Amino acid sequence: MATYLITQATGHQAQWTIRHLLAAGAKVHAIVRDPSKIPEVLKSPGVTIFKGESANFDDVFRAAQGCKAVYLNTFPIPGLEVQQAKTVTEASKKAGLKTIVACTTMVTGNRPFWDDAATEQCHLLDYYRSKAAVEDVVRAAGFEAWTILRPAVLHVDYMLPNALGNFPRLPSHGELDHFYNAGARMVQTDTSDVGKYAAAALQDPAKFSGEEIELGSENLTIEEIRDILVRVSGREVGLKKLSLEEGDKPIAGQLFHLWANFKDFDFIAAATKEAQTKFGIPFTSLEEALQRDKSGLLECLAVKA
Repeated sequence: MATYLITQATGHQAQWTIRHLLAAGAKVHAIVRDPSKIPEVLKSPGVTIFKGESANFDDVFRAAQGCKAVYLNTFPIPGLEVQQAKTVTEASKKAGLKTIVACTTMVTGNRPFWDDAATEQCHLLDYYRSKAAVEDVVRAAGFEAWTILRPAVLHVDYMLPNALGNFPRLPSHGELDHFYNAGARMVQTDTSDVGKYAAAALQDPAKFSGEEIELGSENLTIEEIRDILVRVSGREVGLKKLSLEEGDKPIAGQLFHLWANFKDFDFIAAATKEAQTKFGIPFTSLEEALQRDKSGLLECLAVKA
C-alpha cells in the first residue's frame, strides 16, 4: 500500500486529493501548520499528520519518509510560493521520492496569453509570473515523473469561507457581486476533479508523466452561474454589477472578473475535453458539483440577513 506526501494539506484541493487517494486504498502523510485545526478528512484512518511548513526543508524531509510521490500546492504569494516549491522538490528528492504532481492555475503554461498589458492592468501579472516560476521549478527538479494540473475558479468559491474572497455579498446579501461585463465568461472547476486527476497522476506516473492538464470543465457567464446557484439551492440569488469607474475596489478573486473582460477562455474547455478523452476521467459540471456539496452552498446563503 503506497504512501503519498500531501503539502498544504488543509486546502480544498489537497483535501479532495486525499479523499481520492484513501478511496483507492493508499495512505497519506499530510503536512499542516496547526494539527489542532484540521478538517475531518485528515482525521481519517490512513492519514498521518506532520506539523510543519512547506518552506521548511526539515519539515518536508521528515514527512516525506516512506512516501512514493508528492503533491505540491503552493500558497499564492509571490516569492513565498517559489520558495515552497524549491523546498518541497529538494526535500522530496533527497528523501527518494520519484514523482511529483503540482497544482498551479489555468493557462499558466501559455505565457503569450497572460504576459501582456491586460494582465498587468488587472494586477495579475506578478501572480502569473510566480505560478510560472513554480512550474519551472517542478520541470527542472529532476523527478522521474512530473505532472502539472491547472484548475480554474473552484466550485468551493461559492461557499464559505472562499466566497468572502470572491463574492463577499453572497453570504451577507445573497448576491453575486462581480466585475464581469456583459458576455464575459469564466472557466469553472470542480475541486473534486482536481483531486481525481492528482490522485490518478500520483498513482500512475508513467501515464501522466510530462503532462500539463487544464482542469476547467465549463466557461460560464455570471448569469449562468447565478441560475445554477438558484436551481441547486432553491433560493433567490441576485447579481450586483460593480464598476471601477464608480469607485468599486476589487478584492483578490474579483481580479479574475476584470481579466475575463479582456480574455476568451473557450480554448480551456476544449483542452479539458481532450484530457477527458485521453485519460478517461470525466469532468464534473458546476451544477453537479454544487448539487453534490449542496449543504455548503446552503450554509453560505443561509448567512443572509
